[in-house]
Order: sequence, then C-alpha cells, then structure tokens
Amino acid sequence: MTNLKLSDNKVKVMTDWDTISFVMASQPRLRVFLELAKSENTPSKLAEELSIPLSHVSKALSELEEKNLVKCLTPNRRKMKFYQVTGKGQKLKKELRELLEDEE
Repeated sequence: MTNLKLSDNKVKVMTDWDTISFVMASQPRLRVFLELAKSENTPSKLAEELSIPLSHVSKALSELEEKNLVKCLTPNRRKMKFYQVTGKGQKLKKELRELLEDEE
C-alpha cells in the first residue's frame, strides 16, 4: 500500500513493507489473498481451487481480516460466507503483483 506525502511540491510514494512481508510470510496466506483479489469467494471454494486444507484457508482469511485486507460480506451467516478484498487490499494487490513479476 502506498501513502502519499507532499514535501517541497514533490510526491513521494511509500511502500508498506510490513504488510507486504506479512502477506508473503505464509504461502497459504499469499495464495488465498491473490485468489480472493480476483473475485469474492467462499472459504470452501478457495480451498478447492487452491488445493489447500480448509483450515489453512480459514486461518489465512482470519489473519487477513485482522489486517483489514479482506472483509466478510456475509458476517451473520454460519455457512457460505463470502469474502472480498478491501480497498487497502486492492492497493496491496497491485504492489504484490509488481514485486512478484520482478522476481520472475
């Protein structure tokens, strides 16, 4: 995510390295975040599409939600909860994609 700071009529873009490293520190968390960034989805569908255990998806979603990177669209439902990336998450997605492309 970027924060704009104005000084001497110049705009500086600052990267939130703490959030980037938090997401990248866990493969399930990174994969869930990038998949969810494509479109809203349910934990069970994410687990199926990513071929990772549902418990890993649930943990990743909980951690991402704590950082305000994703939000639950149906918080009052017990089953079939839908999640989507927040505005903060959208900014992070762009930076992550650029970083991951640079690594290739």
